[in-house]
Amino acid sequence: MKKFKIKTLGCKVNQYETQLMRERLLSAGHTEAVDEEAADLCIVNTCTVTAKADKESREILRRFLRENPNAEVVAAGCYVEAASDILKAIDKRVRVAGNRDKLDILKLLKDRDCFAPPDFARGKSLAMTKGDGITNFHSHTKAFVKVQDGCSNFCSYCIVPHVRGPSHSRDPDSILKEITRLIDKGYRELVLTGVCLGDFGKDLGKDKDLRWLIGKACAIEGDFRLRLSSIELPDVTDELIGDMQASTKLCCHLHIPLQSGDDEILKRMNRRYTASCFVDRVRYIRSQIPDIALTTDVIVGFPGEGDRSFKVTMETLKQIRPSRAHIFTYSPRKGTVAFDMDGNIPFEARRCRLKELKALTDTFAHEFREKANKKKQRVLVENTRDRKTGLLTGYTDTYIKLLFDGPDELMGRFIEK
Repeated sequence: MKKFKIKTLGCKVNQYETQLMRERLLSAGHTEAVDEEAADLCIVNTCTVTAKADKESREILRRFLRENPNAEVVAAGCYVEAASDILKAIDKRVRVAGNRDKLDILKLLKDRDCFAPPDFARGKSLAMTKGDGITNFHSHTKAFVKVQDGCSNFCSYCIVPHVRGPSHSRDPDSILKEITRLIDKGYRELVLTGVCLGDFGKDLGKDKDLRWLIGKACAIEGDFRLRLSSIELPDVTDELIGDMQASTKLCCHLHIPLQSGDDEILKRMNRRYTASCFVDRVRYIRSQIPDIALTTDVIVGFPGEGDRSFKVTMETLKQIRPSRAHIFTYSPRKGTVAFDMDGNIPFEARRCRLKELKALTDTFAHEFREKANKKKQRVLVENTRDRKTGLLTGYTDTYIKLLFDGPDELMGRFIEK
């Protein structure tokens, strides 16, 4: 029996898969190391969406190797699919497991050569959950529920389809059993997540899609709420908006990636909409659900993004006024179409644009928060206190973080603030 520790980088799907690995190790009798305790098995569930994620993955591997000199060290996940040789070259003790193989973690402990290169034509690198999934969500107040894996959109900047493979849905019965189990365990917020969430059900037949899954999940008995993770604009249909209006359990929040507010750059990104289409959709959504939180992602410094394109993106964001925005600089990914594009933007220009966009979107976030704070809101209290103030923390269904005083007994519960 081994004492293990796991470090996770990247998206909610990766975090879910870490929990699946954790539970499989625990079910086999292994134990998880506490805090800085030395381990016999160290796993880094890597991310490769940016060069920064690559670097962080390598740094954590080196730290694990240094702090646990007698441990087996495993690099798992997306960075392995993209560059397993780089990771194995760090140290002879580093073993690798791709997205499919990491979910067979017990097999990996017995078979040093279980990793195989991606074979997406046969779906062999899809990390699809088998069985009924997880029973808990370690150190989280909210539980993520993976419903889909892979992506078939092939945005020109994105490495994900190359390391995750084509879009593929998880078995619906398994998902609903998992949701029920997590609710029974006391989780009051479930986040439906996937690499391309809106694709759920498109490979299952006409009678099962994301709206069907949401309806089935919301019909489960219990005092809980359901949140959608990132969803692409074409998947935000009139019918989905109608469901959000009618539901008492579906969070009043949509995260819809914009990526750029300039049509020329959107075309180069292989994004299948125009800026005006995005703005019109946002206006329609707000006309139906005035208090909804609309959050987004924006990439700055994409190849060919001149000053004019950047200013157009600024103007588009002024029309959208997102309640929160994740702004990040373009990171070239070898193997993507954008990697070989001309018109690279100097790093300093990218950094300056990021600061300018962040300052702009921070004003929208403040505006949304001030408006929301004038009303009573239902808050889910987190299971840990704020490190700086010692106060309780919690999130509204519109994803506003609040800090307030109160006893520990409120943790994990809904309260009105």
